[in-house]
Amino acid sequence: MVSLSLWLRLLKTHNLVLARLRPAIASRGITLPQFDVMAQLARAADGLTFGQLSRSLLVSAGNLTGIVDRLEREGLVRRRPVAHDRRSFRVTLTGRGRRRIAFLIRRHERDVETALACVPRSIQQSLRSLLGKASGMLSRDDGARRPAAAAGARPLRKGLTRARRAS
Repeated sequence: MVSLSLWLRLLKTHNLVLARLRPAIASRGITLPQFDVMAQLARAADGLTFGQLSRSLLVSAGNLTGIVDRLEREGLVRRRPVAHDRRSFRVTLTGRGRRRIAFLIRRHERDVETALACVPRSIQQSLRSLLGKASGMLSRDDGARRPAAAAGARPLRKGLTRARRAS
């Protein structure tokens, strides 16, 4: 019960923050997925392949194609074939793209501060620490534990109803 309730609260919080951030990003002429791609590319001086982008953003490479196409048409990224694999492409920011994402990241930092201003700094710090620990544990987990194997596992529908009431 606690795990499902935690999951639902994480989703709800994520969606509430996104609802505050999307209009700010859209007002700057970019979508959140485009921003995410450019922010990942800004961290990688040599660019990233579609596979690397896919893993870092937790989306399928197919979903990235349209996003990268639009960014490329706008002159913000370029796509180049990978020398040793003619089926792969490396995506890099153009000079214009680097300038644009630097500006957008500075604005985004302020937007996030504004979006979370109602949450006291001490709670933000505690959540950051706890979520960092949980993320580390999930990253190290080898997947050997399966939800169905958990003691007392219940059908999703029954647990979901109870968890919603608990959240």
